[in-house]
Amino acid sequence: MLQNEIKVHVMESRQVGFATPSIMVPAIAYYSGGRIWYAMTIPFSQLRGGLIKTSTIKKKGQEIIKSEIKNRFLDKAHKDDIKKYMEEEKRYTIPPVTLVSLERLPFEPILFGGTGNEINSIEELYETLKVVGSMGGVIQLPLDYQFECLDGNHRSVAIRELAEENPEITQGSNLLLNIVCEDDILKIRQDFVDVNKNVKQTTPSINTLFNTRDPLPHLVSVTLNQFKYLETITDLLNTSVSKNSYDLYTLNNLKNALIELCGFDSQVGKSAEAKANKYLSDEINKHNVKVKADLFFTYLQRNYFIKQCLENKSLVMMNRSSSIITTGIGLSIMSYLANCIFDLYQDSNLREDQLIKLMNYDWSRNNPIFLKSGIVTNSYSIVNSRTTISQTKQLLKEDLGI
Repeated sequence: MLQNEIKVHVMESRQVGFATPSIMVPAIAYYSGGRIWYAMTIPFSQLRGGLIKTSTIKKKGQEIIKSEIKNRFLDKAHKDDIKKYMEEEKRYTIPPVTLVSLERLPFEPILFGGTGNEINSIEELYETLKVVGSMGGVIQLPLDYQFECLDGNHRSVAIRELAEENPEITQGSNLLLNIVCEDDILKIRQDFVDVNKNVKQTTPSINTLFNTRDPLPHLVSVTLNQFKYLETITDLLNTSVSKNSYDLYTLNNLKNALIELCGFDSQVGKSAEAKANKYLSDEINKHNVKVKADLFFTYLQRNYFIKQCLENKSLVMMNRSSSIITTGIGLSIMSYLANCIFDLYQDSNLREDQLIKLMNYDWSRNNPIFLKSGIVTNSYSIVNSRTTISQTKQLLKEDLGI
């Protein structure tokens, strides 16, 4: 029997089974956390039925039956994001869905002489799995059987809707189901909490480093790969540079610099990133920003503070505490000014002169301009706010004559 093909049978099982028409599904029974679990795959098209009981969107004024709550309500935006992802990414990755069966599932192991005994009951299966760990076989399911969804509620609904609306997207794909038999409602709720509380969101730096589908993070990765010196002063994993680190920037800082070179304010968050991705989706714009980035990061390594950090690691922490350009916010401000130069000076010689002037500018924290804008306090600490950043940009444009 093929793994992705479900055949209908009326079955008489050696175990206690269901006295209704049923399907036989290849599965693996395994022992984990003191319970028996089952793993099996089903075609995405099978989700068009009611195999997996999912939650719905909470309607205004809807009465909630507290005893029936086992999952959170459906978030339409999250569900639609999954559908959009599957529509755009041909080689999509869908994690397994975790389900709960409120009844014990009739499972027939396929034995190859490994246990020496025929298994005739759930109890015998339980004891055998405690020893051998896992076992292949088939599960018998009634045609109208429903599982409770423990984890993967939004994935299941998204796949089900796509299977109905755009079956060509889901055709040929299969979903891995992890199933636990549990009839204790309190334990089911606890399982839901346990599954979700252990999920940690990826950091912006990780998202930038690993996501090369979108044009902005792709450009970050290309830039990092092209300018090897950036790797020596950039923290590739964390969201901030630690006090005793020899790094100057994070990947998110590099991304913000490229957003500024696209002509957008990097300090407005996700909306700026979305605008930059849309802007870079145009091949001409992407080429132009790539040219800007190549020139900017070529000249950046000639800056006095950056050059010192590259030549002598022992000077990194001193330079980081005494300058603006050795911080992520300073890099964003400088890239903003560089973009102004690129837009204003079409002549390559004039552009080069202005870029050299920008790199040779006094980026130390005791520059009166920084005190005046408020980005540096009297004690020379950085005030990272949109107001001080905006004021600094404007004062520097005037001071540099841009």
